[in-house]
Amino acid sequence: MLSISSARKTLNLVPTVLKAGYATAVSKTGNGVKVAAIDESSPTASVSLVINAGSRFEPKDKAGIAHFVKNFGFKNNGKRSAFRIARETELVGGVLSSNLGRENVTFTAECLKEDVPYFVEVFGDLVAQTKFAEHEFHGVAHEVASEVSYAESSPEITVIEAAHNAAFRNGLGNSVFATPYAEISISDLKKFAADNFVANKIALVATGVSEAELKNLANTAFSHVAAGSDAKAEGSKYYGGDVRVAQNTEAGHVAVAFQGAAAGTPEFYTAQVLRSLLGGDRFVKWSTAGVSPLSAAAGKIGHGAQISAFNFGYSDAGLFGAAAKSVSADEFKRALAQAKFETAARYETRVASTEILAAQAFQGQKVSVSESLAAFDNVSAADVSKFAAKLLSSKPTTVVLGRTSELPYGDALF
Repeated sequence: MLSISSARKTLNLVPTVLKAGYATAVSKTGNGVKVAAIDESSPTASVSLVINAGSRFEPKDKAGIAHFVKNFGFKNNGKRSAFRIARETELVGGVLSSNLGRENVTFTAECLKEDVPYFVEVFGDLVAQTKFAEHEFHGVAHEVASEVSYAESSPEITVIEAAHNAAFRNGLGNSVFATPYAEISISDLKKFAADNFVANKIALVATGVSEAELKNLANTAFSHVAAGSDAKAEGSKYYGGDVRVAQNTEAGHVAVAFQGAAAGTPEFYTAQVLRSLLGGDRFVKWSTAGVSPLSAAAGKIGHGAQISAFNFGYSDAGLFGAAAKSVSADEFKRALAQAKFETAARYETRVASTEILAAQAFQGQKVSVSESLAAFDNVSAADVSKFAAKLLSSKPTTVVLGRTSELPYGDALF
């Protein structure tokens, strides 16, 4: 299993100040829009519109529609043109971005605190008044095609997408990138927005703003958004499988994954410790290898090989790459410390903080960094060994990319 990464685009890391254990506040507006905020002592803020309309919610005959929706963010709406939004954002020194995941599509503005009301208003218009204009569609389609082309040229992205598809087939198995054969129309986009841009699928999350202020702004900006139905999405089912992708690449890429744990569950924290235990990452500059099992395995392979573990957690399922059968006391101590550090470090970046706040908003609960770290104290070496055994008992998901005639089949890896 060679170098695997989520290959997400990230913003510059912005440090925040640890106050009151990063206490968050979670609430709802009158029509059901979720609100979550971390109020930190900083002159800047970030505010994100998170819509529970990621690729897992795409209709089976409209694969890629969520990708188009993501790229339609900040386009013409009933109140402002795309040019006006861009110009006004530049005038206040703001930065706009959008991101698509398997569960959510997220639109973010980074700005000075005093400009948060403006961007919340823009988000309200994005939800209620985006025009999905025909003349903008061609530009959006070109952007989507460019992003798809980039993804197809990246072995890491291709392997991760193939692993999810083999593991879950539909739902979480849907790619976050549009398929080349996707037939998406303006009417399709309008219907998808009408079905998903509803209050009970929306969360407004922010850092650097109080929950009370954010909720007050949300009550005004989203007052005309329909509440939405109480129907729940179809639950995820893990299948597993073997995928081989033929590409003329110098290096082969192999992923081996198993049924993981849903984010926020006790098993997910155990999985995080196991991921740190297996390792593969380098923590000392200029070092040739770490001390973890996967680092040692990569060293034996040689030729610049890289092996790492991954742990994807979603609202009702997970996907874990690699496993170990036994855990020593020293290895467990190291892994626990690394898992705690990585968890705490996530609260130090606004990108990760947005993901954490959105998850808490949709789950209707708040968890501070101290509470997240405390959850690791309930994980024992025996728990890790037990979880690893459980992983190995599930049907594996294997993906092989490269010169497939020279690479092993999944069942030959066990």
